[in-house]
Amino acid sequence: MLTLGQIRQMEVIDIAEGKRLGFISDLVFDEDITKIEEIIIPPESGFLSLFKRKDEIHIKWNQIKVIGVDIILVDTGKQKSNEELINDEENEGEIY
Repeated sequence: MLTLGQIRQMEVIDIAEGKRLGFISDLVFDEDITKIEEIIIPPESGFLSLFKRKDEIHIKWNQIKVIGVDIILVDTGKQKSNEELINDEENEGEIY
């Protein structure tokens, strides 16, 4: 079992993009079915991020793939498929 304090100390990493997203600042909880719906990650670390809410990253609970010892792996689904990469005009001529 994990406490909120322990989870907030774990870095969240997006496996789709291989990107560090940050640390959890808050949870969205559905009180009707007593279930965590989302985790919220502030856009930047630091004191001022406590007051800035418009660029928060909201990740659905079902997007969490692994909760490890010190990290949480999520899949935001933003990774492009090989077909999308091939058809993307920006990537024309690139080899994958």
